[in-house]
Amino acid sequence: MRRAILIGILISSFGAVALATDVINQDNKIYKLKVQSEGKLSISIYDLKANSTMYGLCSASFCSFEIPGSKIEAKKDERITIRNGKFVK
Repeated sequence: MRRAILIGILISSFGAVALATDVINQDNKIYKLKVQSEGKLSISIYDLKANSTMYGLCSASFCSFEIPGSKIEAKKDERITIRNGKFVK
């Protein structure tokens, strides 16, 4: 019984650590998505397909996200959406 409780606690704690920002593209267009972590520690570029979602793009406290013509900052537990060429929360 103790082993089952311990395993349950471990699984739930790993789930809490796995928070990271998701980006949803609702447009019928492919975007080059630039993701920059807090303090400019890392910069990554992704190809975000039309009508798709990318999960877990930022695990830092917050990151900035940029596509041509739009930029937004988000915390690691947020989901952001691209709609009509602009970011919305």
